[in-house]
Amino acid sequence: MAKSPGELYRLSEHVNQRLIDVAVGVYGCSDQEAAVLLQKKIMLPVRKPMKGFAMVVAYQYIKRTVSHFNTSITNSTVSTWVKRMHALKEIGEWSTGNRRTLNLSGPEALDQLRGDAFIKDACGRIAILDSLAAVIAEFSGTDNMVFWGGANRSSRVIRCYFAHLAWVSFRVRLHTIGWDCRVTFA
Repeated sequence: MAKSPGELYRLSEHVNQRLIDVAVGVYGCSDQEAAVLLQKKIMLPVRKPMKGFAMVVAYQYIKRTVSHFNTSITNSTVSTWVKRMHALKEIGEWSTGNRRTLNLSGPEALDQLRGDAFIKDACGRIAILDSLAAVIAEFSGTDNMVFWGGANRSSRVIRCYFAHLAWVSFRVRLHTIGWDCRVTFA
């Protein structure tokens, strides 16, 4: 478990070093040889079936997982927050089309940013805690991390490091600032 934000959101240098360390462990070579191995092109399948395989730099392919991981967390966090705020405060508007999208307008986003209302007011706190629980659930957090207790399972206890909460609130704030609070449903 992470004990600080730095353990949750790694810098590129840390990710690069971790990749080299893993390659050293797998291949039993030096750091320099591992770096060379990660820069080699390898044959991997591509998305377009007609193309079959392509030569791809191994390092780029492996490092893409970090980006996908962060995108997944952001999508889970922001979508849960926007849906909950819509349910609690009736902010945001549904648009129709092939996909239903819940959009938070610019003035609504500014209202949530003013005085950090997105985390300081009661509805914002509930939405942030729901987002935190959604992220924990998405990545198979233990039952001890999110525990429902009390009469009729009416109270929730979330046990996590403060870094987890900071990670979630950072993503909500980042997307609220950019007014990119959109949730699309298929």
